[in-house]
Amino acid sequence: MNSRARLRHYFTHYETLGGVQSILDTHLKLDPQNGLSSSLLAFFEPAGQSSSNPAVTGLGLSGRDTIRSARRKFRQHEQTQHNVRIYHDLWGLAFLGEYDTQSRRRIGAVHSTWPHLSYQLRQLTGSLDGIFTDSQAIAARVRSQYPRLEPLRIKHLPVPARIAPQQHLRKHPPLANRRLLIGFVGRLDYAQKRVDRFPHLLEQLNTAKIDCELQFLGDGNASASLPSKFPANAPVTFFGRKAGDDYWKIMSKWDFVVYTSDHEGSPLALIECMSVGCLPIFPSIGSGGDLLVESLDPQLLYAPEDWHQVTNTIKDWQLKPAPEYTAAREKSREISLGHSPKSYHKHFIEFLDSVLELPKVSRNFSPKRPFLLSDHLPFGLLHRYHPKGFFRANPLQN
Repeated sequence: MNSRARLRHYFTHYETLGGVQSILDTHLKLDPQNGLSSSLLAFFEPAGQSSSNPAVTGLGLSGRDTIRSARRKFRQHEQTQHNVRIYHDLWGLAFLGEYDTQSRRRIGAVHSTWPHLSYQLRQLTGSLDGIFTDSQAIAARVRSQYPRLEPLRIKHLPVPARIAPQQHLRKHPPLANRRLLIGFVGRLDYAQKRVDRFPHLLEQLNTAKIDCELQFLGDGNASASLPSKFPANAPVTFFGRKAGDDYWKIMSKWDFVVYTSDHEGSPLALIECMSVGCLPIFPSIGSGGDLLVESLDPQLLYAPEDWHQVTNTIKDWQLKPAPEYTAAREKSREISLGHSPKSYHKHFIEFLDSVLELPKVSRNFSPKRPFLLSDHLPFGLLHRYHPKGFFRANPLQN
């Protein structure tokens, strides 16, 4: 890198469970090792410095704040100049970008898809010097919406994930004539992960007379209510959130990991599960997760909510000879190894260097934001009734 940069990362949270937080941790640890000054402002963490990481500061926003109050707090807090600002999932750029006029480059990071992503990207056209994503599918989508950005400015970076230590790898017997362990690891969430669909899947597996147990590893807004959605005495286990050896030991026993999501990027938990050799069964939703699974075996992808297809996939694997099953588990592990944090950060440095070497193309936002009624609605209401209000950007200056 011809000159080391002062990086300022922005995201909504830091201390909560999730894939983006893991990516941020990778940056806060490895950015300095590459000569970069690196820090994070987490909008919805308590105001002040984080107790767990001195490089993280909270802005103290809550569901009672509005865009107007967030702008005031941001302006008062961000007095220091940072020459590269990175907006993860682009949150806040639409209404905070006018205060970012001195940075050498403004970069966006898109880690997953969501219903209003296309609208958000349109609103921010012309405001970014580069965009990186953690899936090829999202990168292709961004390129289609930003055709004027040179290819070097839009980059897919293999999402960094923890890799299971060697001692947690174990051999599995053939799948036929035994109880199967089918897992889910990640956030127990209804809106995005759609874990409410698992009871339907279990019903179909039972109808097909597949002897199995569902196991859930993680927590979230569905933790309290999801167990009651299964029949009494159903073969279902909820482990909650685990860490360290306990985390890897549970996943290492699984034969399959199943996702039922509507929206994903490249799920970190999926990669972690593949690192113990687990076979993923994943919905075809146009995400980075699709491409990961397709690289292992395209037949492990299924049409969303097609539980017959999931069931038939599992039955087909039960008929495969043991060597083929073992080879697939080894390949699953091999794919995961391409997502180590050091590999991810090497690609990030190459991307950052290329963006810094290219001319600045991002334009500044108008210094005066037009009156928008949505700027005065509490975030809790805005999120529920008018989410596009978060993405309505100031006009760009010529």
